[in-house]
Amino acid sequence: MRWGLVVLAAAMLAPGAALADWVLAHEDDFAAARVLDARFWRLETGLLRNREDQYYSDRNIAIGDGALRIEARREAVRNAQWRAGSRDWRLARRTAQFTSASLLAREPLQYGRIEVVARTPSGAGVWPAIWLLHEGEGAYGEIDLFEAVGKHPDTVFAGVHWGREPRTRKHRNDSRVVPGFEGSWHTHTLEWTPDAIRIALDGQPWFAFDPGEARLPGGGDPLREPMRLRINLALGGSWGGPIDEARLPARLDIASVRVWRWAPGPAVMATPVSAPPADLAPGPLSDRPATPVRWGR
Repeated sequence: MRWGLVVLAAAMLAPGAALADWVLAHEDDFAAARVLDARFWRLETGLLRNREDQYYSDRNIAIGDGALRIEARREAVRNAQWRAGSRDWRLARRTAQFTSASLLAREPLQYGRIEVVARTPSGAGVWPAIWLLHEGEGAYGEIDLFEAVGKHPDTVFAGVHWGREPRTRKHRNDSRVVPGFEGSWHTHTLEWTPDAIRIALDGQPWFAFDPGEARLPGGGDPLREPMRLRINLALGGSWGGPIDEARLPARLDIASVRVWRWAPGPAVMATPVSAPPADLAPGPLSDRPATPVRWGR
């Protein structure tokens, strides 16, 4: 499953960016693994974010056929957090009509390299994501290594969010159309140092941001704070939109996850990019859609 392609320093780091060695800290190879590594991951539960329709459950993942599968499906479940009369949407719903799963890294990462080989579903309402989040008092930082929404077929999104309050957060983002993206395997890569956030798809860099631009007036540096990695498949919500139930169950498949920690050093360690499984080749990157796409978590 490994390409001979080597990512060199110039491919991902601009001149003047901090140099580093990448030290492999964690690897999931689901062609060999039989169970989820509970030392690294835990599963989120409940109704959590963005007024999404799915209830996250530990019953919606399975490992087999060389991949970890997150499955979103139509099924009614009781909301264990329900509180009668609550005005919080997460507590006010007695039941949820959909379920899915969300992986959360137990330990935060402050700078590093993340590579995920994944195959995403299609259909209106699906919202798969690979992302990192810092939620501290008075500061919010988010790096979206990959997002997609079914209402914009074959469109890949990446970006950053930062700020103190939800209503005043700032964003920088981009999108690309990748013909044949949905249902095929692709490699998503993030390199994050104090000087640069750089994202690549199938070895092709396509999004970059200087985390220094997100420093907050009066103090706070949310895109340089420790963050925890999440991989999830949401349904509906503030961006996913109406769900096409005829397309369910929807499945987000993960072939491998590799995480390197960043260590200051004299050079960038050249590392191979994992290849998507051979059954489906990656599609080419295209220019962004001519019609602007609404973006945001």
